[in-house]
Amino acid sequence: MRKYSSLIIIALVFVFLLSSFSVRASEQKPLKIGLMAEPSKLNPITREDTEAGFILSLVCDPLIEVDKNGSYTTEGSVISDYEISNEGKVYTFHVKKGVTFHNGEPLTAEDIKFTYESFMNKDLASPHREYYTDIEKLELIDDYTLKITLKKQNVTFLTTARLRGHIVPKDYVQEVGWQEYEQNPIGAGPYKFEKHDAGQRIVLKKYEDYWGENAEIETIEYRFYPEVSSAVMALQGGEVDFIAELPASEYIRLKKQNPDNLKFGSYKKFEDHRIVFNKREDSIFSNPKLRKAVAYAIDRQELIDLTRGEMAVPAVGRVPNFHPASVDSAKAYEKDLDKARELLAEAGYKDGFKTKIFAPSGYRERVLEVQQIQQQLSKIGIEVEVVTLEWGTYLDVTGRGDAPMFRERWSSTSPSPFSFVENWHSESGWNAIFGTYHNEKVDELIDEIKVTTDQKERWALYKEVQKIAMDDVASYPLYWPINGLAYNSELNIPDDLWNVFKRPIYFIDKWSYVE
Repeated sequence: MRKYSSLIIIALVFVFLLSSFSVRASEQKPLKIGLMAEPSKLNPITREDTEAGFILSLVCDPLIEVDKNGSYTTEGSVISDYEISNEGKVYTFHVKKGVTFHNGEPLTAEDIKFTYESFMNKDLASPHREYYTDIEKLELIDDYTLKITLKKQNVTFLTTARLRGHIVPKDYVQEVGWQEYEQNPIGAGPYKFEKHDAGQRIVLKKYEDYWGENAEIETIEYRFYPEVSSAVMALQGGEVDFIAELPASEYIRLKKQNPDNLKFGSYKKFEDHRIVFNKREDSIFSNPKLRKAVAYAIDRQELIDLTRGEMAVPAVGRVPNFHPASVDSAKAYEKDLDKARELLAEAGYKDGFKTKIFAPSGYRERVLEVQQIQQQLSKIGIEVEVVTLEWGTYLDVTGRGDAPMFRERWSSTSPSPFSFVENWHSESGWNAIFGTYHNEKVDELIDEIKVTTDQKERWALYKEVQKIAMDDVASYPLYWPINGLAYNSELNIPDDLWNVFKRPIYFIDKWSYVE
């Protein structure tokens, strides 16, 4: 049975494999993947970082899948079928029999119910909790049937119903606790967790009793390289087979050199990069004029030229420009230093002010960009201290609201653009991280998106939300990336990746977008 995964595991973003591919299964060599940061925590409920998602998406299987066209499907998921009531409030999921977790225990409707409850549990403080607040009732019909009743219609529910692609085993978690689970996670996916050597690597092994067709690669090894130069040297030297999220500048350089041991590919990614402001009342950036002043002082093209060259497109709004919900008429705040100074004066900061901008130290592109922003803002009198932190600390600091500004990127884990706008809702769980933004009209529009069944009308609502939020500079869009991949030329893939990781390739710019 083929597997489809909408998490796309940008890590494994084998979209790179625009070419053919046949894995060295007979040699039983591990596939070695370089990560630019060590995952903060291997917990599907509370994890925030993409790095953890790379790994957990192979350890866990999803409730419902998305096919190559962006449509929801049961193929490759742990359910055999599902129904939605006529009024769109009741979802019934039928679990496949014979699916087991890596400890041999069967996956049942009770585990799915427990996973929902864990996301909804206030004590666990999942940043994704607000996605599940529309659930009114979870009912076990039998061991393999779960019925979910929503408080009101929500056409985006299948996006969140997927449980971010992860189902956790109730008995195991209750036996060992969440802290132990993070150290030794188990799921029902094609790979099982083997070990984590802190600061060095995470190893996954093929799960021989996997319910679907077994993967061909026996071992996947994720190695951590906090320094880009070390990661690239490892790639060139054959120590890793490819690097997840290879910096654009390195991709361009390596492609020009065209070494014999590497192949190349590129793809558009369903992602945006931006500057986030802490907009809480006690933050200086609660004043929208100061946010606008910063926006007018930043030269986005200069940043792109510095770090990505041809591998990015200046962003307008948040939803990438290949999606029908993208809005090219949102305010873009092209560089205008006079306007920036005028806004500073109007806000009472004619001579500027001091602030800080944060970035994760393991991502060279982001560090270089905030250093350039530091220089750009100095031209209008804003004195910026650049603070770089290792990944886990960066997440903690930005989550607590200690960062007045920080450099962020956002990737969608489904074909729906809902998550791009949902974190602007005043009751979003992400507000705790991204700095409270409260606009009653935006709240109304986001709520309306959830109940609008006509797709064209829904795209129009997304566009209106982005226009309003950009007028407020709820965040400042920088660019939409085009990602490049360089990988070991020994990797020969015959058709596609279906038999490699049991996870798909998505040509993201070719998706059809459904919710």
